[in-house]
Amino acid sequence: AGLASMGVSPKTGEVSCTMHVLQTAVLLLVIFVQTAAGLASVGSRSAAVHGRCLSTPSLAMPSIADAKNLSDEEINQELFNAQKELFELRKQVKTRQAVKPHLFVHTKHRIAQLQTLLGQRQES
Repeated sequence: AGLASMGVSPKTGEVSCTMHVLQTAVLLLVIFVQTAAGLASVGSRSAAVHGRCLSTPSLAMPSIADAKNLSDEEINQELFNAQKELFELRKQVKTRQAVKPHLFVHTKHRIAQLQTLLGQRQES
């Protein structure tokens, strides 16, 4: 009974699909909050993993200044993460889950910022 309440099948020991989706959504949200707050650092573990509390996120748009000092590879990774998050947000809407609408605008804005930076670097 204990395993079933955690989303693990008692027969096979596998984690259920909904548990995996929930973990992925939480991880993406943490990454977005860190990026929006300018706290993201490549290769570091999230504050939630270390048990620390993140500050309350503001509704301000993500700043391009924090991405200017990233390498091209890091920008591509951030771009991939933002696109993945946008996909997850759209999926949540289609599955009638609660979604904060401002996250669509912020995520699209972040994608545009990162694409602009990559384009500027390719020109020069």
